[in-house]
Amino acid sequence: MFIKESHVYSEDTILSEVVVVGSGAGGSTIAKELAAKGRKVTLLERGRYHRLGTEMRALKFYTGHFMKIKPGELSRGNVELLRTIMMGGSTMVTLGNGVRALQEEFQSMGLNLEKELSETERELGVAPIPEDLMGERTRILKRASEELGYKVKPMPKFVDFSRCTNCGMCVTGCSYGAKWTAQNYIAEARKHGARIMTESEVTHVIHSGGEVKGVKVRSKSGSFELEAEHVILAAGGIGTPRILQRSDLDSGSDLFADLFVNTFGLVEEANWGEEMGMATMIDEFHESEGFLLSPILDTKVHMLLYLPLLMKRRAFKRGKTLGLMTKIKDDHSGYVSQDSIEKGVTERDRRRLERGIEISEQILTKAGAKESSLYTTPVRGAHIGGTAGMGRVVNLDQETEISGLFVSDASVFPSAPGAPPVLTIIALSKRLSDLLHREYL
Repeated sequence: MFIKESHVYSEDTILSEVVVVGSGAGGSTIAKELAAKGRKVTLLERGRYHRLGTEMRALKFYTGHFMKIKPGELSRGNVELLRTIMMGGSTMVTLGNGVRALQEEFQSMGLNLEKELSETERELGVAPIPEDLMGERTRILKRASEELGYKVKPMPKFVDFSRCTNCGMCVTGCSYGAKWTAQNYIAEARKHGARIMTESEVTHVIHSGGEVKGVKVRSKSGSFELEAEHVILAAGGIGTPRILQRSDLDSGSDLFADLFVNTFGLVEEANWGEEMGMATMIDEFHESEGFLLSPILDTKVHMLLYLPLLMKRRAFKRGKTLGLMTKIKDDHSGYVSQDSIEKGVTERDRRRLERGIEISEQILTKAGAKESSLYTTPVRGAHIGGTAGMGRVVNLDQETEISGLFVSDASVFPSAPGAPPVLTIIALSKRLSDLLHREYL
C-alpha cells in the first residue's frame, strides 16, 4: 500500500513499469514525458523539497557541509565541486542559462538533437535577456568589453522576464517562480500519474542474466526493493557512476566539471544593487581556446565561505564589486569512486583559465576597477559529467551493457561542454523517452 507520496511504500517489494532515479533535468524530463504517454512511472529522489529564497537555506541544498566552510565537496586535486541533492537537482540553483551545448559533438556521433533542442526551447520559453533587464554592472562590463573589441551577446535564459524581480538570487532558488526548474516537469509528471518518492536513495541496481530487474532503495522508513522493467539513472555525474559501481558495472572515469574561476575588481566610488547574473556572455573564444566569459557576482554568504581569510572582507563590498566568470571546457581527467572524487587542474586547463583571467582583468580595469583590487577565486566546478560516457559505458541509445538499464544525465556527455548543460540534458532525455516509448516499452 502506498503510504505517502513523498516517502515509501509498506511492501518489501513494489512493481513498476519504469523507475527513474534522480529528479534533475534528466530525470524530471523522462518522468514527465513517459507519464504523459500513459506509462507507469516511479521517480525516486534521494533528497527532498526545500524552502527557497535565502542564502542560508540554499546552503542546505549542497553536498558540502557548513562546518567545512565550503558548500561543495573538495576533490583530491583541490578542486571544489558544487552539486545539490534535492527535488529538482541542480536546476534549482542554476542562473537559468539556456544555451545549446555539444550539439555538433553529438551530431558527429550520429545523434541529431535539433528537434529536441527546439522543443525544449519552446517549452522552457528560452529567450535572450532583454537589455532593459540587464543590471548596471552588466551594462558597464558590456560597454568596456565592446570598447576593447570583444563581442558581447545577451544570454538566452529560461526565465519568465515578466515575473523576474532582478533580485540576483537565482542560485538560492527562485521563490518568485520566474525561472524554470525541474520541479515544473515533476509537477507535470505527477499530474499524469507518476509516483514521486523523496528521501529514497537507490543503493544499487538489481540485475541478472544481463537484464535489469529493479532497484534496491534505502529510505528513512527502511529498505525495500522496487521491481521494474526499465531503470533510468539520472543521479548526476557523481551519483550515477556510484550506483553503477555498486551494481558491478564499470564507470566513474573521464570526469569533467566545466572548471571556472571568478575574477573580481573594486570600483570604490560605486554603490550598485542586485542584478541577474550571467546576463551576457563572450563566447568567441569557446571553440578556439575552450572558454567563455560572463558577468557574475557571488552572494555575500558564498563569498564569506569560500574566499580566503584575508579576502573575506570583500563580501561586504559587493556594492562596489565587478566580476567576470571564466568557464572552461576542462580535460575529462577525473575519477569518481565510492569514497572519493579525484579532479585536478591539468596544464591545458590552467592555460585556458589563465587566458580567460587575462582578458577578464583587461575588461575589469577598462570598466574602472583598480588594478590593485583584482582578485581571482580558487578553481571550482559545477557541471559534473562524463563518468558514464556515451561510447564507453552507454551506447547511442544511452543503454548500459545491462538490458533495460539506461543513463540520462551529464554522465553520458562525451566531453566537457564548457557551457550550461541543462538544455542538452533535457534534449537527450526527450530523445530517450521517445525511444523507450516506441521501441522498448
